[in-house]
Amino acid sequence: MAEDTGAAALRSAVDLVRLDRPGPQVERLRTAVLRLRVAPGQRGLVTEAVETLPRADADPDRTPFAVLVDAQPAGYGIIDRGGALAELSGIAADTARAVLLRAFYLAPEHQGRGIGRAACAALAPLVRSVHPHADAAFVIVGEANRAAVRAYRAGGFLPTGTRLTSATAGQQTVLRKEVA
Repeated sequence: MAEDTGAAALRSAVDLVRLDRPGPQVERLRTAVLRLRVAPGQRGLVTEAVETLPRADADPDRTPFAVLVDAQPAGYGIIDRGGALAELSGIAADTARAVLLRAFYLAPEHQGRGIGRAACAALAPLVRSVHPHADAAFVIVGEANRAAVRAYRAGGFLPTGTRLTSATAGQQTVLRKEVA
């Protein structure tokens, strides 16, 4: 029972905040996520905010967000509506109602504590705020990144049965989560 109470407390302490809105809080969060780094062993698996946030700012189909734990930045990610159309063609039943989770990571000091799982579990309201007609979020994750696969699965993502091969990321699996 203590584990259930701890998991529920963690879920309530994790918040996902859009970084595409004006205001001093968002500016503070944007500055903070630009300083977040991935663990050295994960550098080939995910691209950091310092590279992806400017690209998201330039693309109206990409919405960057911060993962907060007790109101402090612990991670970062992007909800991509446009990429879902191209990258999920043949995978999603309806790409117009799908989003793709990109560049999602937690700083090393926040890993292994259930924060990734809690962030994935809290994803639906964020996705609906970005794309009100979305019914599914997808993530493409390197199979070698076992910790990420576990966190996504624990946060409600399920395998689609589709595997992809990338020259840079190797063997990947596509996971799907209902968000409607």
